Amino acid sequence: MSSTREKEESSIETRGPARELGLLDIVFLSFGGQSPFLSVLSYGTYAFLLAKGFAPIAILIGTLIVLVNGLNVYKLSSKIAQPGGYTAYAYFSLTKRLGFQTGWIYMLYAVFYGAAYVVATTLVVKEVFDFNPLIFLTLVFGVSSVLLLLGIRPTTKYALFASTFEALAMAVLAVMFLAATGWHFYNPFQTEIPMSDLATAIIFGAGIPTGYGSIAPVSGEAKNPKRTIPLAIIIVILMGGSLAAFDTYGIADYLYYKQMNLSSDYAVINLVGHEYGILTLAFVLFAAINDGILATMSYMIASSRTLYGLSYYGFVHQAFKAFKPKVGPVNALIATLAAYAIILYWTVNALGLLDAFVVLGYISMLGGLVAHIITDLALLKISLKRLRKRLFELSIALTGTILTVYIILASASSVPAYYINVFLLWVLAGFIYVEALDMARQAKEEE
Repeated sequence: MSSTREKEESSIETRGPARELGLLDIVFLSFGGQSPFLSVLSYGTYAFLLAKGFAPIAILIGTLIVLVNGLNVYKLSSKIAQPGGYTAYAYFSLTKRLGFQTGWIYMLYAVFYGAAYVVATTLVVKEVFDFNPLIFLTLVFGVSSVLLLLGIRPTTKYALFASTFEALAMAVLAVMFLAATGWHFYNPFQTEIPMSDLATAIIFGAGIPTGYGSIAPVSGEAKNPKRTIPLAIIIVILMGGSLAAFDTYGIADYLYYKQMNLSSDYAVINLVGHEYGILTLAFVLFAAINDGILATMSYMIASSRTLYGLSYYGFVHQAFKAFKPKVGPVNALIATLAAYAIILYWTVNALGLLDAFVVLGYISMLGGLVAHIITDLALLKISLKRLRKRLFELSIALTGTILTVYIILASASSVPAYYINVFLLWVLAGFIYVEALDMARQAKEEE
């Protein structure tokens, strides 16, 4: 890295977070952020509705795209250990403005992605119980908020328990569905689907392992971040994506063997109760609710640390840089909770549960993919400086950029235009804000 970047890194000082998170803390926190079990019941089910029996392969393709982008973040995180995650990667590798824009887009991704899991949890449970969804949604949001405010250490302890339980539940459920077919296996490659539907299914499939994106924002609190963060990224992507594809295949295999169709977008939960009884259903419901709380909490942490990073680099008010030991960036946490509350209640009241999930899920994935395109370009710029020594970095940066852009463009025709318009308006607002901020700073310097 250039000496200029090193000087900038050393010149930015703050009494910020202590580095207290180890590899297991970050792995289990991020695995919970993926929420792969609930993702199978939400993102995975929607991928199945689009891609039918090809859904497990769509999820694996999505995992491959996430892995390629993850390798780019792997390389960047081994070079840049400053707080802010994606904001820092663009800030030091590209330009300061792109640093802001990356953090701005990541904020959209993190808030919408976490909010989508609150809605998904409510949808899954509502398939079994008839209740006022806003009450349950408030309960999930409230528990996640309390855990968030308890601080990072209690949060990671809860994540350790919850993620272990979740991985066990996923493996057991997939095996049970496969066993119910007498171990008959279907061929997922016999399904024919339009390319636009497949691309959208891949985006929703990528929505499962992309939960690793909650890792980078906590890099400022990680022990030995240049080793811990890259290793955690690869472990979480492969573990979450593989388990999700395995689960989706088991469910699809059961549906084909029994010649059943999903009666609604979230009827998978009813299959469990029908086939295995009330105790197994209770086990699965507990895992899904637990998942929703953990995923929401994980992305609330990521959102607050990103806002902290934007303040750390001088893009937003310095009040968001206030950091309380054992709790975190207090004002950024409060702002994050407010953003979640507004997005959750507005989208659910305006669109209903199902449409709210689809809108939040798709727009969040656009944000996540575009943020990763910027990090791909950051690694590409670094790699071009020493081309011969960095051919691998150059190849994964180019591959990640090309694959991500292609999937975004291919999926565009299968979703309503306003999904994309909302995202583009957010990006435009970010450009206007950073331009106005720069003009104000120049005017102040000229006085």
